[in-house]
Amino acid sequence: MWKIAYNILLHLLLPFFLLFSLTNRKIRRNLTERLWSSTRNTDIRGAVWIHAASIGEAVIAETIVNYMRNRKGFDNFLITVNTYYARDMLRKKFNNRVSVYSLPLDLTYSLNHFIGSSTFKSLLIVETEIWPNLIRQVNRRNVPVIIVNGRISDKTFNAYRFFSFFLKDVFSDISLVLAQSEEHADRFKSLGINPSKVKITGNIKYYRDIDIEYDKLHKDHIITFGSIKEKELDDVLQVIDNLKKSFPHFRFFIVPRELNLVDTIENELKSRLKTIRYSVYKESSVEVVQDIEAVVVDTVGDLLDVYKNSTVAFVGGSLAPYGGQNILEPLFFGTPVIFGPYIENFRDIADTILKSGAGIMVNNKEELFEKICLLIENDGLREKMGEEGRKIIEAQKEVMERTADIIMETFAV
Repeated sequence: MWKIAYNILLHLLLPFFLLFSLTNRKIRRNLTERLWSSTRNTDIRGAVWIHAASIGEAVIAETIVNYMRNRKGFDNFLITVNTYYARDMLRKKFNNRVSVYSLPLDLTYSLNHFIGSSTFKSLLIVETEIWPNLIRQVNRRNVPVIIVNGRISDKTFNAYRFFSFFLKDVFSDISLVLAQSEEHADRFKSLGINPSKVKITGNIKYYRDIDIEYDKLHKDHIITFGSIKEKELDDVLQVIDNLKKSFPHFRFFIVPRELNLVDTIENELKSRLKTIRYSVYKESSVEVVQDIEAVVVDTVGDLLDVYKNSTVAFVGGSLAPYGGQNILEPLFFGTPVIFGPYIENFRDIADTILKSGAGIMVNNKEELFEKICLLIENDGLREKMGEEGRKIIEAQKEVMERTADIIMETFAV
């Protein structure tokens, strides 16, 4: 009964959605593809189909693909996304090595036209994207449907509970849920997923496929301020002024989150310190840059290299209400991490870092200066924090390994 009601509702809403899409460029840019696309001309027999809603989930999908290619020897994937910008990002990154499509609207005929005669080993839904017709049509083809990195937010959970009578039947078509945590596992179970289908594997959001020989890492006298955003820039510059007085032999690297801040930062620093851009710095000889006091990173993709050589790293987007940036990245290199209180987007990993002692949260610029001084002056504390950070990274590897192994096991059935 719910299937009939659901599909009637979809078709009643479809004309309004189409009219709205005409005025919304973001929806309009991939609307045709979402209405009537096909995998007919794509050789994806035996592929793993991964669905990732938007940018965040698309990054996780990319991680899964790269890990299973490099570590498991499996290299046959199809990815679908909801948004054109996630689609374009993945197409650019994979450069035609993976077929990337916009997910058809949850209409039976659109889905059947898209799938055609294609065969899949499984459908992996990243985090939680519940499209009833999608799940049903895939399940009817005897393809396992697996929710990977499963989570249900507080807001979504309340909405899902309201429709639990409907979702219980939808969830019966799901083969497996790989949940981020016990809390999320319990939420799936309470909504009707058979408990035997739910496994707690951990959160793969923060996994990065980086092999590092820690004993060979060299730490320069560098203090890095990474992913800095505009509203926290003044505070960071004041901290640098104070640090320069206390530690004149240290060099400061400032990495803006947006490249349009490069000129502003460079102009501010030039009035204080001998400053150079990273694009020039990394191509110059030691003799040329030996007197440089500050480096403004004006390139993309070099932040990890900077963290690797840093004594201490502050991760920005967190000293002002931006929600934070990836505070895990310095830990790959045993670099102690400091971050501000505005870390909502990374709350779970922030809690892990704080509990383990791998990082420090500060509330303002005064505390930021104080904690950087503490770490510079205390070799033992830095070493201890670095070791704890490495343990967190190793745990992330185990989570990814466990998740990939379970996915691979479904292929063998």
